[in-house]
Amino acid sequence: MARMDSTQDARAPHLPDPKRVQGPYRPFASDPGWDEAWWWLGVPLVMAIFILVTAQLTPDFYMKWILPEGYGFLEFGHFFIPLAAAIIAFRLLFKPFVRARPLTFAFLLLAGLGCLYIAGEEHSWGQHFFYWNTPEYWAEVNRQAETNLHNVHEWFNHQPRAVIQAGIFVGGLLVPLAAWFFPIVRRNRWSLFLPAAALVPTALGWLLFRSVSQLNKDYGIALVHRPSESVETFMYLFLLFYMIVFARRIAELEAEER
Repeated sequence: MARMDSTQDARAPHLPDPKRVQGPYRPFASDPGWDEAWWWLGVPLVMAIFILVTAQLTPDFYMKWILPEGYGFLEFGHFFIPLAAAIIAFRLLFKPFVRARPLTFAFLLLAGLGCLYIAGEEHSWGQHFFYWNTPEYWAEVNRQAETNLHNVHEWFNHQPRAVIQAGIFVGGLLVPLAAWFFPIVRRNRWSLFLPAAALVPTALGWLLFRSVSQLNKDYGIALVHRPSESVETFMYLFLLFYMIVFARRIAELEAEER
């Protein structure tokens, strides 16, 4: 009887763990559900409505308080949102569970450094806050004469942005759609790294403002001024929500391991 119980336990579904080679696996129970819709649905929905309504109904307010470089509402978010995501990623690096899994550790280290880079670059590493002068030699190579890297070469700007946006499209829209038809997507060894279904509204918000930006470029239809700033807002919000879900999954895996 003891041998049979041991065999049944070995075949019981486990949480997706990159270190565990053999299944079966079960989906994460810690992923946000409808009881938490206030943040994963409410925040991106309210944000999108707020941007569109203020841009259309109170354009002066939008231009003065929402959009300004450095101190506008969106720009502040472009600093604090990725910074919060970086803090979550770096904190997870100290967990024994993460350190025992080199791939997970490397992924979180890269995510943390990437989010820190975004936060720093968005405000020129403090120049937008403290208004220091750009050294002359750096101003010559930076197209906006700021102390950042993303205005020096496209490899510091467009390429990383393209990677993030591809990740949002695939992970935030295609993966949840695939999981709807094929539940195995949430029950495999690598499911830890796949965005939760709760990130779909944020991905749709990103797609909405990407479309607004394209309409502006192709047809001159300006629903909001500089829609690229709104695109960035939803990009960074997606990163933050992703790291929140990732941290919850790690906690659930730790509980199972104990």
